[in-house]
Amino acid sequence: MENFERDEKSLETIRCNCGGRNVASARTLGRLVAFAIVVIGALVIAAGLSACTDDDDDGPGTEWYISGVWQDNQSWDEDMVFYSDGTGYWESTSTGYSLDFDYYCFGNMIYFTFYPVEAPPYGLDCYIDFINDGNMSISWPADSFYGPVTVYYTRVD
Repeated sequence: MENFERDEKSLETIRCNCGGRNVASARTLGRLVAFAIVVIGALVIAAGLSACTDDDDDGPGTEWYISGVWQDNQSWDEDMVFYSDGTGYWESTSTGYSLDFDYYCFGNMIYFTFYPVEAPPYGLDCYIDFINDGNMSISWPADSFYGPVTVYYTRVD
């Protein structure tokens, strides 16, 4: 401690004999640098988090698929069959009608392209909600074959 001398008037002030600099001003400078680093880090994190928004035009690799046979809880003779490759079909076991479709899920939406036998293909964007392991609901838009309704399904296979 030969390079330091103590100011007898104040116990808080310690002066360094190294060039006459005050330790208190060096401490203030250190605090300002630390504060600047924290502020810059917070700005970088805020900018990074604001870039994490859901984009409807995201490409392949961001979607997910379901699989299995899902029975309509209101019309027991109607099933939706989903394959994990993004294909499937709707069927009515009582009438024998079926309708092929392609689909993918993104977020809480399921996007269908239906292929009627004697009409051009058409797309529907629906809301999907998994209630628990074996139950889900699909909210169909007004222009769907169901009309504007939420249909509940139970997995049967």
